[in-house]
Amino acid sequence: MKITTGQFNDSYFPIMDGVGITAHNYAYWLNEKYGKSMVIAPKVKGYEDTVDYKVYRFKSVMLPGMNPYRVGLPLIDVKFKKKIKRIKFDLLHAHCPFISGQVALKLAAKHKVPLVATFHTKYRDDFKKVINNDIFADFLVKLTLDFYNAADEVWVPNKATGLTLREYGYKGSYAVMPNGSDMLIPDEGKRMEYRKKGLELIDAGNEGFTMLFVGQHRWEKNVRLIIDSMIMLKAAGKAFKMVFVGEGYAANEMMKLVRQNNIQDQVVFLGVITDRKELQNVYAASDLLVFPSIYDNSPLVLQEAAAFDIPSVVVRGSSSAEGFQDGLNGFLVENEVTSLTKKISELIAYPDAIKKAGEGARKTIYHPWENIVDEVNLRYADIIRKHQPVFSKQADDDEEE
Repeated sequence: MKITTGQFNDSYFPIMDGVGITAHNYAYWLNEKYGKSMVIAPKVKGYEDTVDYKVYRFKSVMLPGMNPYRVGLPLIDVKFKKKIKRIKFDLLHAHCPFISGQVALKLAAKHKVPLVATFHTKYRDDFKKVINNDIFADFLVKLTLDFYNAADEVWVPNKATGLTLREYGYKGSYAVMPNGSDMLIPDEGKRMEYRKKGLELIDAGNEGFTMLFVGQHRWEKNVRLIIDSMIMLKAAGKAFKMVFVGEGYAANEMMKLVRQNNIQDQVVFLGVITDRKELQNVYAASDLLVFPSIYDNSPLVLQEAAAFDIPSVVVRGSSSAEGFQDGLNGFLVENEVTSLTKKISELIAYPDAIKKAGEGARKTIYHPWENIVDEVNLRYADIIRKHQPVFSKQADDDEEE
């Protein structure tokens, strides 16, 4: 039986982070194959939704010190509240525990439908960044755990994220539901077409060695380690191009650091790329994804790169490194600059090692969202049967308006 679900998240287009893209792909593929799903997220001034499913936005303001993220104001958005209360949901899925998650929690209780909550992020790190107080950060972690304890089902994207949830003090049950990728594996002709466009965009020669970072420009992502490594590579006389894609509060400081160390000819900042087709061109023009973040849990960019036979360099023992085997489907380094620089130097000299690991990444790291959502729908149906034996009457499109 077809079901109606809502995907709730505090980040969503045009903010391009992994959790927002996850919510989008859940809604998109569920609508394509199984029923109705919609996204509930904050408004972004001047942005108009163009997706094929319904999106319900509530008022928001910029989150100080955390550009481009926003704080939602659903309680004062009368129009939003009127629209959302008329929808006959069968299940709600919160992808974060904050404003949109609280909206989902209240709706689930009011309409007596199950709530799934996914723990995506190392929230304590975010709290400490904003408030710089360990005691208050721990208090906010406790409030976050209260949210997950109130959910009917808790999901995590990989085993490492489950361990983080346990470290925070969560004692309940959870299930692993992996993330996927919306980047399709191109044939050789398409790959060359994309590569040509990408090389033009980043102004790199066809024979040059090109490295890539895609993600929020935040110090928590270990981007300083990448820049320090590029400084060492240039000092060693290595030829390369390093491309940064994304936005964030640290972007200006990153650019300043690059200029101060005179590596601006080797480092390119493209800013945020919202066009997924343009982003695939950048992937196709790259040889290696450099992603030493120890903050991320299950970053989608590792799978996106794998779709183009591009292996990733990740930090050994990090959550991001789950599933990677050094040299087989990616490369593992220690969380320090000499280790990263040594590994990149070796790979510049031995491109066959990159080719081997890239093929391995495509076979073992890459998973299309369409397949992931097949499993999501099965679990949704099981959760609804367990918590709500009788399906709610589906809302008509006219009623949703």
